[in-house]
Amino acid sequence: MRRLEDFDNEYLFVLPPALLRSYASSPIFNNLYVTDLGFFPNADYHYVSRQNGTNTWIVIFCTNGSGTVVVDHTTYAMKQHSFIILPPNIRHKYFTAENDPWDIYWVHFRGNLATSYPCVYPKSVFYLEELPISQIKSVMELFWFMIKTFQPGFSLNRELYASQLLGALLSGLSVNKSDVTTGSTYVDMAIQYIYKNISNPIKLDDIAKTLGISISYLSRTFRKVTKVSVNQFITSAKIDRASHYLRFTNIPIQQIATRLGYTDSYYFSRVFKKEYHVSPREYRQQEIS
Repeated sequence: MRRLEDFDNEYLFVLPPALLRSYASSPIFNNLYVTDLGFFPNADYHYVSRQNGTNTWIVIFCTNGSGTVVVDHTTYAMKQHSFIILPPNIRHKYFTAENDPWDIYWVHFRGNLATSYPCVYPKSVFYLEELPISQIKSVMELFWFMIKTFQPGFSLNRELYASQLLGALLSGLSVNKSDVTTGSTYVDMAIQYIYKNISNPIKLDDIAKTLGISISYLSRTFRKVTKVSVNQFITSAKIDRASHYLRFTNIPIQQIATRLGYTDSYYFSRVFKKEYHVSPREYRQQEIS
């Protein structure tokens, strides 16, 4: 049962072509603008196929689960934190994994200056199997801010603001992946492990075994580089992800806890309150009001 859209807790914004044409008199608008935007969580059976492509670039950022993107005859594996930009007017298809449905942010865009961004190519794909660790949080936030911008409705000012957010996202991706480091190979690998397994309970012992080092060496090195303990980092990463779900989705709190590896939703609520000084329910109500 293939599905194009209509997923639980999805966000979907499609700007009417007539509205976009009415904005065309703005030179700033024509430089770079969003035409479609969304977030599909747990997108079971998601499948999109376009024989002739589309007249926009398409960004897909996978934050959980896995899937596949095929552009012309080239296949790109998408997993947690994979990022891809598809060029316009080229045959493509993309779909979620059957037993591991993805969560994806996506945006379609056009603009006279789109290819001025180093990661936007006129006829080829920009692909990162795994987004650099330092960029994951900012990319997620920029997508959320774009989504929040269009929630009250469409207007030229909202479109211009969303386009600036998109520009910031594209500019950030021009940073070479090899230039981004936390200062230690083991710490980088530990952080990668944490983000890859953020949906599961994470134990210090498991990280150390995966890296082939002792717990004491991992703990000492991690704190020296990041200024926090491994467990503090794990908690912050999970609760930060939880705050995004609470702010921008209607996913029940118990399901959010489960998604982040907490088997006890009451314990999750206590941990969240310790970080944010309010319960998850209160946090969600504050953000909505």
